[in-house]
Amino acid sequence: MYTLFSRSAATKFAIAVASFFIIIGLVGIVEFLAYQDQLLMALIPGAMSVASTLIGCGLVAVLYRNVLMARIFGAALLVLLAGLLWIADYVVAARLVALPIELVLATLASTASLFLFPPGSRVARFLWPAVVAFDLLIFVFLQARLWGLPLLPNFDPLQASFPTLTLVAILILFGALTLAILYWRGDGRAHRNCTSKRTIVTLAMMTATGFGVWYALTLSDLATASDAARSRITMTGSMIESTLSEQRKLAERMRERLLQVEDDETFQKVLRKDTEAYQQDFAIIRGFVIYNEQLQPIETVGYGSAFLAGGFLSSADFNAWLQSIDLSINLIISGASLTTDNPIFMQGVPVRHPAGELVRVVMLLDANRVIHTEYLNPFSDMRTYLQLAPDLLVPMGHDKNEILTEQQLIQRFPHHVVDSVMIAGAGEARFYSVLSDYSEIQTESQLNQLMLWLTFAFVLIYALAEDSAQRLSEKQDELRHLARHDDITGLLRRDVFNAYLQQRDRDSTALHRAIFFLNLDGFKPINDSLGHRLGDRVLAETAARIRTVAPGNAQLARFSGDEFVIYLESSASPQADVIAEQLIEVVRKPYHINNIEVHLTASVGAVRSNGEDRHAANMMQHAEIAMNEAKQLGGNLSCHFVEQMAQDYQRQVQLRNALQLTLDRNGLEVHYQPIYDTQTRAIVAVESLVRWREDDGNFISPAEFIPIAENTGQIIPLGEQVLELVLRDIHEHPQLRNLQVSVNVSAPQLQRYNFAKLLQSRLTHHQIAPDNLALELTEGIFVGEGKTTIASLQALRDLGCCVAIDDFGTGFSSLSYLNRLPADVIKIDRAFTAGLTQDTELQAVVKGIIDLCAYLGKKVVVEGIETEAQLQIFAGMGVQRLQGFYFARPMPLPDLLKLLNN
Repeated sequence: MYTLFSRSAATKFAIAVASFFIIIGLVGIVEFLAYQDQLLMALIPGAMSVASTLIGCGLVAVLYRNVLMARIFGAALLVLLAGLLWIADYVVAARLVALPIELVLATLASTASLFLFPPGSRVARFLWPAVVAFDLLIFVFLQARLWGLPLLPNFDPLQASFPTLTLVAILILFGALTLAILYWRGDGRAHRNCTSKRTIVTLAMMTATGFGVWYALTLSDLATASDAARSRITMTGSMIESTLSEQRKLAERMRERLLQVEDDETFQKVLRKDTEAYQQDFAIIRGFVIYNEQLQPIETVGYGSAFLAGGFLSSADFNAWLQSIDLSINLIISGASLTTDNPIFMQGVPVRHPAGELVRVVMLLDANRVIHTEYLNPFSDMRTYLQLAPDLLVPMGHDKNEILTEQQLIQRFPHHVVDSVMIAGAGEARFYSVLSDYSEIQTESQLNQLMLWLTFAFVLIYALAEDSAQRLSEKQDELRHLARHDDITGLLRRDVFNAYLQQRDRDSTALHRAIFFLNLDGFKPINDSLGHRLGDRVLAETAARIRTVAPGNAQLARFSGDEFVIYLESSASPQADVIAEQLIEVVRKPYHINNIEVHLTASVGAVRSNGEDRHAANMMQHAEIAMNEAKQLGGNLSCHFVEQMAQDYQRQVQLRNALQLTLDRNGLEVHYQPIYDTQTRAIVAVESLVRWREDDGNFISPAEFIPIAENTGQIIPLGEQVLELVLRDIHEHPQLRNLQVSVNVSAPQLQRYNFAKLLQSRLTHHQIAPDNLALELTEGIFVGEGKTTIASLQALRDLGCCVAIDDFGTGFSSLSYLNRLPADVIKIDRAFTAGLTQDTELQAVVKGIIDLCAYLGKKVVVEGIETEAQLQIFAGMGVQRLQGFYFARPMPLPDLLKLLNN
């Protein structure tokens, strides 16, 4: 039963996350080398790129159980962290994402430790769950802070790179989930077979596509913000240049007017008039301070007096600048005024007095009016600073007139761009445009993060769908396999194997083909005694052993319950003898099933084509015939098919079919052989013997068709038919009622149904006394079913019938049987009569049996009497009854009746 999130789906998801880490690292490296310095903030900082790549590779190593590589990547991650600690700008780099340094260090160090102690180690049992829980907790706090909840301590939103934070949150979450998958789903087995290369490529492309869309959207937003920062610098520089250029033109015009004056009085009037008019007409001009050639202030206009009184014009730097104004207009900013609400640009205008004295007019320009702030409203989330010196950056175009050093600016505003603008009259000016309001970036980052969520949602859906499709495909393969293969042994089914043989008949170009037909000897008793479950395990073990012997190109099948077939093609004649013996040898080895030792043997039939045009179906039949021949020879043997076997088999099939037809039409006959009293030479009993007459009048020997009937089960209807014929003869001929008539009974008749009950009903039907009938059974009937058979024989004796043991001494004879068998008559087989006259030892054995039977009160009948000498010997031993050709051969009923009448 598969769970919703199976091992295969978990593996696919882990592969996607590992790919995500690696892709981020590679893109981050490209960003760092190509264009990161052009952005307001780094999307993927350099350290994060390297760490992400190492973590992704480490996840892959753990996923595929490569402990060495996992530890290498873990060590590399620790080396990276150690290196970062020694880099001077590490603090700045860490603050690019605004996470506390301790948190960054702990997260990366704990991840590295997991790679050093992969799942399966003793330390991992406690370390992995703790790190996963820690990462998930960090994700919760970080994600909550991204959405405005102040849950993360030491988090400065004015320092945050929100796009990077959204990415970091996703990495922490899905990295933790992947670590959990690798730990809780890990069982020491490799996962290579869970995921195909196509699936891995698809997952990598899905994550790359999702990340690519997120990266493109976020990069577009940052590029827009970065361009806006540069546009603000450009616009600020343009406005400064425009304003200062306009003021320079005013100063030039005033200077030209003064240079045209030729007397002192007019010079003073024009100077006073122009300065007052400029101060009134132009809001940017706050006032004037006029210096003589000795650098002494001689007059002030407007804010000039207050500015002079405030001591802003008393520094040595100012005096040096003022002295440098002799030929052209020059511009400077009052550093002391920058800390006030009225920062001042000072424009020095040199004018030569008609009397020849150099007058320096210092125009005081309001720095707050140099820039038209209304034009900067579209860039309200940014601030612009003008760098006057490495340690002097002044704000441009916003309310706060704070002066910062370059280091202070970087510390307070880590996300900024730097650009230079040419300003006429002042040269190249360097500006910093900083991001002061993160609300828009935060909103855009939150929206863009949805793309990453959707990416992993699609990855999860794909992993589950692919896993379901894979499970469905595996189930279909399993069903196809079950449709073609036996569920116990895993070998081909019989119908599939036959279809395969037919296909090979059409397509095979091999010169030699061979078929081996294997049947387990005596498997049914084992299956019945141990149970079908253990029997199935024996069959499965047998199939496995056959595989070890069969050549690699052989096709194997389970043909029926305990029968197996091996089909082989080759360009050279296969060593059938060797293979057959190997099959017998592997089956002969003991089976150990549930601490039970089982011993089996096999009968193997083999057939080869030898390059002949022989159909596989015929070869199958011949291999089975050869197997049956091996089984008839006692089993644990291999036989190779010869044509005589086929002829014998066809003869058996013909006899079987003909016998069935004969049984169906009640075509069997009964002949009788008399049994004589030794002393009186009178007929005291007869034995009924079945005869089968062919249509041509010739008889088929019972030795030929009785074994067939016993193998096919036809012995039961045959025995019943013979019994019915004998009872009818007894009923119709009174002479037979004075004799004891023997009828042969087979083992299946006693074992498969209540024979005594059937016999009683037939005796009643024919009105025959039970003691008129003797039932003969061979010794073999007692093997395996001893207690059941003895009970059946006792039932026959209780009925009143005589029970005789036929062919005593040829089968499973044991003198211990004599005492326990419920038998009235013991018939000694003809094997003891042949050669008896010359063999004194045999005479002693027979004499012992006869004496023992007499002692036990059992009558003895000796079969096979053919000479007078034999008669005399047995008569001397005290045998009461004799039977054989010496007296009479088996004869039809009419001949018997004539003999009885005579």
